[in-house]
Amino acid sequence: MKIGPPPYWLQVVLRFVYPPLAVLVTVAALPLIALGVLLWPLDRRMRLARVVFLAVYFMWEDVSILVQCMWLRVRSPVDRGEDWIAHHEQLVAHALENFFRTAQRVVSFHVVADGEIDLGDPTRPAVVLSRHAGPADSLALAWIIAAKARRVPRVVLAAGLLWDPGLALVLRRLRAYFVPSRSGAGDDRTKGVADLARGLAPRDALLIFPEGRNWTMHRQQAGVEALRAEGEHERAEQAARWRWVLPPRQRGVQAILEARPDADVVVVAHTGLELFDSPGDIWRGIPFGPTEGLVVRTTTYPAGDVPRDPDEVATWLDERWTEVDAWVESHRRPGLRGS
Repeated sequence: MKIGPPPYWLQVVLRFVYPPLAVLVTVAALPLIALGVLLWPLDRRMRLARVVFLAVYFMWEDVSILVQCMWLRVRSPVDRGEDWIAHHEQLVAHALENFFRTAQRVVSFHVVADGEIDLGDPTRPAVVLSRHAGPADSLALAWIIAAKARRVPRVVLAAGLLWDPGLALVLRRLRAYFVPSRSGAGDDRTKGVADLARGLAPRDALLIFPEGRNWTMHRQQAGVEALRAEGEHERAEQAARWRWVLPPRQRGVQAILEARPDADVVVVAHTGLELFDSPGDIWRGIPFGPTEGLVVRTTTYPAGDVPRDPDEVATWLDERWTEVDAWVESHRRPGLRGS
């Protein structure tokens, strides 16, 4: 069940409650970290110490973003110019770099590129369409966009993330779009994505997950059944042949392409995290082995090669997802489904 966003007044309260709460959580976490180290004879991987330390570290990176955002408001109560935006972009890029560098040291998480990371013509904005599978894949892709491609990530996110005070504040100021719940949303979901696309600058990369939710085996099967129930039997048969992706939703992609016909389109395939869909899976996988981690491939399509007609977009998107599915099948780790 999806978590809805908190009301705005509660978001404001959370900004002031969060830092002292982080202090209390840290004090409570220190004995757990020490216990995890002492349990080394029973757990040579020291999972407890690693997981708790990384969670606390992430929390303080988030608190740091929140505090710096508040300071920027005090320092520039009126100015909302280019410098204001640039400072917030630097906050996000710096936090992502710190978190993934720390994750590499603590749990051996690493990202491997299958070929060159190419996000299109740097003089034009890019639209990044990615498979959605595994914990923190959206953060990892935002880090790749910022650190590897030297672009500014603009992200379409679930509204439930507005419960995170630091992320919510900085991403709101950077014009991220938080997708509202389906109930009562009407066409606002598509309109908000289109508005975000219209505001893209040349260095921006708009990251969207057309599947709408993380892949799991159950959701893949449910997606096929949903297409059959809607009478889309031909597409359901095609989706049934996919093993590693969910049927992509066209409307958001169509709205973006109509809003920015000048943008290059990048399709991202990745594998390595898809079966970490429960706390137990993550626990057993930590730390990652030398052959594990996130493997990423990007394929760039120049703006002129991407269709804009709705029917053609739907066909084009399904073709790209067929390619993503085949790539994941050929690059998945040993031991995944079907091995």
